[in-house]
Amino acid sequence: MATISEKTRGREPFTLQTEKEVQRQKLETIGRLASGVAHDFANLVTLITGYSEILLNRMDAGDPHRLELEEIRKAAARGARLTGQLLGFTRSESVRPQTLDLNYVIYDIERMLRHIIGENVELRTDCAPDLATVSADPGQVEQVLINLILNARDAMPMGGRIVIRTANSELSADIAEHQGMRPGACVLLIVADTGQGIRPSDLEHVFEPFFTTKDKGRGTGLGLSTVQSIVRQSGGAVWVASQFGEGSTFTVCLPRIDTAADTAATGDVVHSNAGNETILLVEDDAGVRNLLARILRERGYTVLEASASEEALRIFKESGSQIQLVLSDIVMPGMSGLELTSHLHALEPDLRIVCMSGYTEDMLKNTGAFHPGTPFLRKPLLPDELAAGVRQALDSPPLPFNPK
Repeated sequence: MATISEKTRGREPFTLQTEKEVQRQKLETIGRLASGVAHDFANLVTLITGYSEILLNRMDAGDPHRLELEEIRKAAARGARLTGQLLGFTRSESVRPQTLDLNYVIYDIERMLRHIIGENVELRTDCAPDLATVSADPGQVEQVLINLILNARDAMPMGGRIVIRTANSELSADIAEHQGMRPGACVLLIVADTGQGIRPSDLEHVFEPFFTTKDKGRGTGLGLSTVQSIVRQSGGAVWVASQFGEGSTFTVCLPRIDTAADTAATGDVVHSNAGNETILLVEDDAGVRNLLARILRERGYTVLEASASEEALRIFKESGSQIQLVLSDIVMPGMSGLELTSHLHALEPDLRIVCMSGYTEDMLKNTGAFHPGTPFLRKPLLPDELAAGVRQALDSPPLPFNPK
């Protein structure tokens, strides 16, 4: 009788399948699920952000309900970023760094953090008022902070205290070499807790993928490895100091840059990118279609609506001479946006077309569901992002159709 090793010569025996392989398969499943829900979730967030913007534009600056509505808009924007991170989890997706003040990230999500840690954990912040700026993706910094806070919370089942600090610092040559960074000016983001601490034998393993000291079913061991990966992408490093039984301190170190931070404009939103052209809007989700049409009409455009590609073709054949631009979703039942684009360009080669989807541009290119060079808007869409994308396409020369 052949042994297991003989049957499986040249490959790992099934009985020796590692836990990491099982976890890898789980991650692949999560990736497929994330892709499947991305389109619908992006539509929902588009509705929340869009109508929040509309209501905020109607309110006076001193309206007592404005604060709550601002929180709804921020939460929706955070949901949009998390969707993008889910889609990039199992696929290569470019990071979008910008000049950033870490204090703003902390202030923006502090209220949410207080809710997720529970009432038995005290959260304090100690942010340097003169904090220098760094270059990082704000959504990824949020993910780093949330992971560190959740990790600290789980280390304090009976309650305790978490302190978030920021500080300017100088990285010495020996520490920089040890951490794989360049010495010099840096910014520190520190998360300290009064929890159980980490055993000395576990300290060197905490950033390894799938390593966890939590009970089975309470963690995948990916939180801290994700933190390390994100920080390294931004040219930084993360390390931990811990005394078992007395708590842990995680320090994120990022290179300092000498440029003013990109901050969101405050005050009332001013409608921009208006026009008077006629746009054919193709979107199968009725709620999203109504919202996008309303946003464009408020900016002066004439909007013709279609709920499917077949209906869009009929409208274009009837009114094509009046239509200056087609704004179409890509993933739709029946004829896809890709097929619609081909038909429309056959009827009018110089037609301006803008595509939109909840999937990333890279994902659509990989599946062949997107024409390279076609203007693309990623859902969820903020009103000003939609108007700017449409205006830019209308003001640009028509692009030659590329069917590949």
